[in-house]
Amino acid sequence: MSMWYGNSYSSYDMPASSEHRIGMRRGRPTYGDILDAATDAVRVFEARGTRVCAVGGLACKLEGNIRTPNDVDLLVLDTTSTQEQIKQILVNANSKFYLIPARDPSATYKVLWYRTTLGIRVKVDLLQPGIMSIPDFSPDLIQYKRYLTHRVPVAPFGLVLLLKLQAWEQHQQSSEYRYHTKHYTDAQDINRLLPMAITAGIACDYLPSDFRREARRRIRSYVQSHPSSKEHWDKIKLRRSTETSTRAQGVTSSRTRTSREPAHTTATSRIDRSETSLNALTDGLSRLRIHQDRLRELDSTRTRAIRETANRVSSPHILRTPSF
Repeated sequence: MSMWYGNSYSSYDMPASSEHRIGMRRGRPTYGDILDAATDAVRVFEARGTRVCAVGGLACKLEGNIRTPNDVDLLVLDTTSTQEQIKQILVNANSKFYLIPARDPSATYKVLWYRTTLGIRVKVDLLQPGIMSIPDFSPDLIQYKRYLTHRVPVAPFGLVLLLKLQAWEQHQQSSEYRYHTKHYTDAQDINRLLPMAITAGIACDYLPSDFRREARRRIRSYVQSHPSSKEHWDKIKLRRSTETSTRAQGVTSSRTRTSREPAHTTATSRIDRSETSLNALTDGLSRLRIHQDRLRELDSTRTRAIRETANRVSSPHILRTPSF
């Protein structure tokens, strides 16, 4: 199962191109660099009549998050072309965009980068509806956000938040240390965005029912890890009016049973708290195992280095006594 953000996890690795590596050493991209890359990409697609919008870290930043993104995540509302085809559109239209092979020799995709006028490299990920369960939606829901001279289209706030929640789950479940640790940053983003989402009065009824169903499941998991977020999630409506009415009928029909079973309710509450504690413990043990694996890897590397040093020291040309 591939995971977002990025075309694949391996696309985050540094490519083999020496020219690219030299460029990357010139500095980390600034927020202005990120916006330049996004703006140039948007300009190309919109000139072709293709709608595009920011998602991921850039969208979170434009919605008010304090963390500066590391790259550009753009959702291209084009389901007729492949990812490689839409990458090539940018490369053909603007020489600042270029493709490099993925580090995985078996990969069939290339990684898209943007080169600023100062030589700074910015990674650009192009996504499409249907990839990573990203739902399609009406382009009319896209909103433009301004930052200084930049004007960037952004996906609906509700979708931005729920995709960030999806990324949190995928990173949390990753067995690789470098990706697993990303879920801490995801959680920080989510916790900062939640109050803003409530203030903005976001709606999610335009999203497909299966996507909202998965979002509700992820929210329950997130609340178990971050209980203080529950009051915010409770204010975000993820059901259509018909779903809400059906659920309300079920609640009404069960009111008598609920009122007659206070002991059962108390027991259920205790079970929920126990499950929350158990999940937190499981997550902690998972992180501990990952750290232990990392320590074993470092210890193995150190042992090999010591042996190599010892072999070099004991080699004949080092031990030979010079003659005078």
